[in-house]
Amino acid sequence: MAQGKFSKPRPHREEDRQIEQAFRQVNDSSHPTYSPKPEDLSPKADTPAANDNPFAENLTGDLFAAVSEPNSTENTPPQTPYTGKQASQPYDAYRAPGSRSSEMFRNAEESLFDEEQEADGNGSFLDTVLHFYDKNKKLVLAGLCAFALVLIVSILAIFFLGSSGSSDGTILKNVYLAGVNVGGMTKSEAITAVNKALDYSQDMVVDLAGTELRLSAAKVGVKLDTKAAVSAAYDYGRTGTKAEQESAQQAGGDHIIGLLPYLSLNEKYIRQTLESYAGDSGSTLTQANYGLEGKQPELAADKFDASAPCQTLVITMGTPGIGFDVDDVYNRILDAYSLHVFLVTVEDIEPTAEPDPVDLMAIYEEFYIAPVDAKVDLRTYEVIPGSYGYGFDLEAAQKLIDQADYGEEVRIPMETIEPEMLDDGSFFQDILGQCQTLHTSDESRTTNLKLACEALNGVVLNPGESFSFNDTVGQRTAAKGYKTIADYVGTELTTVTGGGISQVSSTLYCAALLADLDVTSRTSHSFPVDYLDYGLDADIGWSSPDLKFTNSTSFPVKIEAEVSGGSVKIKLLGTEQRSYYVRMESTITETIQPRTEYVSFEYHNAEGYLDGDVIQKGVTGYTVKTYKVKYDAQTNALISRDFVATTGYQSVNRIIAQVEPEPTEPPTEPPKPTETEPPATKPAETEPPVETLPPESTGEASPTEPPAEAA
Repeated sequence: MAQGKFSKPRPHREEDRQIEQAFRQVNDSSHPTYSPKPEDLSPKADTPAANDNPFAENLTGDLFAAVSEPNSTENTPPQTPYTGKQASQPYDAYRAPGSRSSEMFRNAEESLFDEEQEADGNGSFLDTVLHFYDKNKKLVLAGLCAFALVLIVSILAIFFLGSSGSSDGTILKNVYLAGVNVGGMTKSEAITAVNKALDYSQDMVVDLAGTELRLSAAKVGVKLDTKAAVSAAYDYGRTGTKAEQESAQQAGGDHIIGLLPYLSLNEKYIRQTLESYAGDSGSTLTQANYGLEGKQPELAADKFDASAPCQTLVITMGTPGIGFDVDDVYNRILDAYSLHVFLVTVEDIEPTAEPDPVDLMAIYEEFYIAPVDAKVDLRTYEVIPGSYGYGFDLEAAQKLIDQADYGEEVRIPMETIEPEMLDDGSFFQDILGQCQTLHTSDESRTTNLKLACEALNGVVLNPGESFSFNDTVGQRTAAKGYKTIADYVGTELTTVTGGGISQVSSTLYCAALLADLDVTSRTSHSFPVDYLDYGLDADIGWSSPDLKFTNSTSFPVKIEAEVSGGSVKIKLLGTEQRSYYVRMESTITETIQPRTEYVSFEYHNAEGYLDGDVIQKGVTGYTVKTYKVKYDAQTNALISRDFVATTGYQSVNRIIAQVEPEPTEPPTEPPKPTETEPPATKPAETEPPVETLPPESTGEASPTEPPAEAA
C-alpha cells in the first residue's frame, strides 16, 4: 500500500505539552476530583448525527478508506444519479464484520476502553482523552473530517429535497408533453393524460409560400413511446449536474419536453416527398380549379322558388412553382412533430413558374343556363311554362379574380335570370308588327301624342275581337290634359284640342298592316303627311273618322305604345303563327298637277299684297295604290303581292296676287290709240306652277317623290 503524508507517527512536540497544560488550567483538570461531564462528550442537540443523514453511510465509509489509503480506488463505489433509495438504508450497513471501517472503530473503542480503565485508577478522564489523542492523532483527525463532511452533505441533501418539491414522486411543475401540462402528475397520470391528448391522425400541412404540401398521416405513421417520454419529463430536474438540477427546480417558466427522441415515423417518405417537390421546378405549380358548391335551385317557372338559395362558384387560384431548401424544411417538419403541431409555414421561397390566368368567360359559359320564355302550344293553344336562367355577375367576378392572391379561394354567388315571358306573357313573346315615326319638337303636340299612346299601351285584343281608336282613346279634352293646336279638319286648317294625334293613329295603322290584321275602317288625310310614306296614314277625328281593325289571329294581341327619343313607337305583340313576313309597298297611279290662279287686289289693298305675291303654294295631288307583299320567312322568296287600298290626295292650286297699278291724273283728252299698241290682255304665265302642300299639323309640305317602303 502506498504511504500517505501521515502514514508514520510524527515525533512528540513541546507545543503539545503546552496545549495540554493550558487546557487543564482552563478546565481545572488538575484538581484531583475533576472529571468530564457526560454531555461534554455527547453530540450537541443542534448538531445532526451522522446516522441521521441518508448520505452519511456512503460518505463516511468512503472517507475513512480514503484517509487510510489515499491512493487506492479499489473500494470506491461508482458515481450514479441519485434516485432517493439510499435514505432507507440503516447506518450500520457500512459497519459489517470484516469491513475496514468496522475494524477501525473497534480498535478505537478497545483503546479508549483500556485508557478509561487506567484513568479510573491513576488520573482524570481528561488525561485519558489527551493520552488517547496523543496515541491516535491520525485516527481522531480522520474521524473529525469525516463527521464534518457528513454534516455538510446532510444539510445540502435536506435543502435540495425540500426545494425540489418532487420528493413525492411527481413531475416538476409546468412541464409539458404533447401540449399537455403534466406538472404535478405522477408517471401513471401523465401517461394517461398524454395518450388522451395525442392525435397523430392529422395530415402534416406544409405551407410553401401559398403552395400547400400535405404529408399523409397514414404514410408518415407517427407513433410515440409515451412511457419513455413521460420518464424524460419525470427525470427533468432530477438528473444532470447539480447546477442543472438546481436550475430546473428553481426555474419559474414552462418547460417543453421534445417528443422527437421518442417518436417513430417514416422519415424516408417525408424526405422523398420534399425532394420530389424541390427537384422538379414545376411540381409545386398548380393551376386554378373551380366548381359549384351547393344544390342548384329548380329553374322551371312553374316550380321556381324565389327564396331558394343559389349555388356558389368556388375558384381556387393557382400557385407558382417554387424552390426551397429540402434539409431546412425537413428539420422544420420533424420539429413540428416533436411539438405535436401539424402546420409548418415556410416563407423563404423562390417562384420558378407562374400559373395560367383564370379564363372567367370560359367558366361562365360552362355553367351558364339561358332563360327560356314560356311558349304557346299551337295545337292546343295552351301555355308551355318557361324556365329561369342561371349565371353570375361577370363584371363583379372579374374584380374578385383580379384582386385574389396565389392559392386564395374566390367565392362567386350564382344568380337566377328571369325570362322575358312567363306564363300568360308567353302569348305576347313575338312582335307581329311595329312602326316608328318621328315627331316635331312642339311641346303641346308632343303632350297630345303621349296621352294618346298611354291610352293605347297595354290594350289586349282577344282572337276575333275588334279595335276602335276612338273607343279606346276616348274624346280628347282639356280636362284629360290635351292641348289645343292648329290642325287640319278635312281640308280646313283650324285649332283643335288634341290636334296632332292622327300621327298616333297612322303609326298604329301601319303596324296593323305589317301584323297582317284585318283593317275594317281607315280614312287617309286630305294631303300627304311628312312622317310616313304615301298610302300608310290614317286620319282621326272625334266621332269620325275612326281607325278600326280586328284580331284575326288565334291568340291574343297586345298593343305597346310610347313616345320616346323623338319618335312615336308602336308594337303589336302576339304569338307568331305565320311562315312569312310582310312589307308594305305604295305605287303612285296618278299625279294631279296644281293650277295657278290669280286674285286681283287694288293697289292700296288691306292685305298688303304686291303684284305677283304667292298667296298659296301649289300642291300636287296623287292617287296611290298600297300593297301588302309577303316573303317566305326562311328563304325570303316572294310569296304574294296583295292589294290593300287606294288613297287619293287632293291637289292644291297655286294662287298669285294680281295688284292693279298705281292710279294717275286723268288726261284732259283721252289719248288716241295707236295701231301698233296691242290691246290690254291677261299677262302670260312665264314659269310653271310650283307644287305646294298645305301642312297637316306642322306647316311643312310633304315631298312629292314616290313613297318609300313603310318602316
